[in-house]
Amino acid sequence: MKQPFYGYGLTETTATVSCYETVHFRPGTVGKPLSGVEVRISDEGEILVRGSTVMKGYYQKPRETAEAFVNGWFRTGDAGLMDTEGNLRITERIKDLIKTSGGKYVAPQQIESAIGADHFVDQIAVIGEGRKFVTALIVPAFEVLEQWARSVSIPFRNREELIRHPKVVELYRDRIGERSQEFAPFERIIRFTLLPEPLSIERGEMTPTMKVRRRAAAEHYHDEVERMYAER
Repeated sequence: MKQPFYGYGLTETTATVSCYETVHFRPGTVGKPLSGVEVRISDEGEILVRGSTVMKGYYQKPRETAEAFVNGWFRTGDAGLMDTEGNLRITERIKDLIKTSGGKYVAPQQIESAIGADHFVDQIAVIGEGRKFVTALIVPAFEVLEQWARSVSIPFRNREELIRHPKVVELYRDRIGERSQEFAPFERIIRFTLLPEPLSIERGEMTPTMKVRRRAAAEHYHDEVERMYAER
């Protein structure tokens, strides 16, 4: 039985940039760059590629070609990083990165994936574009949360009352901290708001494929977001 391969590449790079077999697979990465292919990460977090397999330009499109390269490096449009072993990790599209007021680039999807994997979390939208630090709107997994609340004798009449309870807020703060250890200080969620109802497709906060639309969520919960950034 043949082993599947994991890798990364684009049409403009003649497909493969990095690749390795399952036996060498490191979860969350797409392997080391192939021989003859150079990869580096720009200051903005974008994956740049250079090598003989990379195209020279788009046919009869000088403007697009100029925009696709920087100092001879092809701009993939993908955000990523290299781990300590030299494996490439893809985080998300560069256009989806958040830039804080301090000039730091943050990959919100990576944070959402880490925090959202917690069984106490149903939905999460990371906020931080142009802000001093990262915050989040979080919809609890209410069935799990309510069961936990009853087990520790927390009284509540409704979800709004439950999410305001100090012990519940502390629970989420601790769980966020546990799942944020791999992130740099500027990537970590400093403040968060628990929401009493799910983000919805009808309000434009979710796509039909159930991906979070962060800007729409932030606009709908404008007051909650502003309170997180208010001086305390």
